[in-house]
Amino acid sequence: MAKAAPWLKNLRSVVRRSNGPGWVLEDQYGRFKIQKIEGTRRSARRPSISTPLPFAPSSSDAVTALVKKLRETMADQNIGLKDAYQLISDSPELTGEATNWNVVADRYRSFRVDSGTVSESNYNTNEAYRIRRAVDLITARAGAAHDAGALLRLYTEHHLSTVAPGSSGRKRNLLDICRFLRFAVKRCAADKLWLPPDEEEVRLLIGVRTTAKEDTPPVKPEALVRLLDSLEGNPELHLAVGLVAFYGLRPAELMVLSYEDGKLKVGNTKRNSRTAATPKKPRTARALNLKELPGEGERLVQLWHSGLVKLPTSIRNAKNFKDCGAAFGQYLDRHPYWGEVLKAEVTGLKPYSLRHGFAWRSALYTPIAIRTAARLMGHDVRTHMKHYGQWIDDQDMEKEVDAANMAMAIN
Repeated sequence: MAKAAPWLKNLRSVVRRSNGPGWVLEDQYGRFKIQKIEGTRRSARRPSISTPLPFAPSSSDAVTALVKKLRETMADQNIGLKDAYQLISDSPELTGEATNWNVVADRYRSFRVDSGTVSESNYNTNEAYRIRRAVDLITARAGAAHDAGALLRLYTEHHLSTVAPGSSGRKRNLLDICRFLRFAVKRCAADKLWLPPDEEEVRLLIGVRTTAKEDTPPVKPEALVRLLDSLEGNPELHLAVGLVAFYGLRPAELMVLSYEDGKLKVGNTKRNSRTAATPKKPRTARALNLKELPGEGERLVQLWHSGLVKLPTSIRNAKNFKDCGAAFGQYLDRHPYWGEVLKAEVTGLKPYSLRHGFAWRSALYTPIAIRTAARLMGHDVRTHMKHYGQWIDDQDMEKEVDAANMAMAIN
């Protein structure tokens, strides 16, 4: 076997001193081949990778940097040599260029959408612009961010100055950027300095809400009767409003209704990594009717199922859940009785107030167990109490306590 050239002996020595034993550097058709011996002599494995680096003294610095990157990636990700090399195949150690953040952004989009975690329209609407802003701050010619902490601070200064501290919008922006940065480090071999800071620092940037969040008020029975009466000349919107109100639907769930075995079924509109892997089965919906309109919920379902009356056009043709909810709200806002009368009577009235009305009736009008109400509405008990336990106003409280005291006096 021919003796190794002095430059190669020196390179091998540097690699062993910096990264430990087991690294083998060889020539393969004029390019560097790298091996990592694993295990004992008898059971040793020698996984190898072929690189595009010329087998020449001029590649010494690049090879040294590449082996270091391979070792760190293998340890951090608990993966083998070939998988680590695949992760860093576009890294500066091989390309001689800085991390291509535009490529990282494209890969991130594919990762989010192709995995089914979010729909393409959802990503384009809610995440794409945030990632583009982050990449612009990283690649800016002047005043660019050079690590994760600096990026989050710059993002907050440039894009969140008018977003209220502690708000959901501020939180979603910063957490989306943190997820993008973790992806860049773990799956695209970006430098560790791009790992997001600890949770405490992120919480400081999110801030604390300075004003109490206003709860969505419910549409109570008497107001619901008047609203439905006002919609008699608009059967399509009457159908949509009635289904949401009597069955406690999210407006977007009008897109995912089905009819099975004589029952209304409601599909899933929530998409995340957990639900994408184990999607929920459609839930069974039951109506909480009004004393003035017994059986009205069931009548509306039969009307919808028969096709005699359809849901409004923009709801039927909505491309995604967000568009469906927006269309429902727009129809209501254009309806004079909703916009001019009910909104004047009920402060903070929103389309979701119809769903909140279902929760209100489940507690105070035709009481049912909290677990039953939560299941009918498609969430857990904790969520039910957090979001629907706030709508009992002073008037409701006084009526309920008076009724309880009266019942005690009678007994």
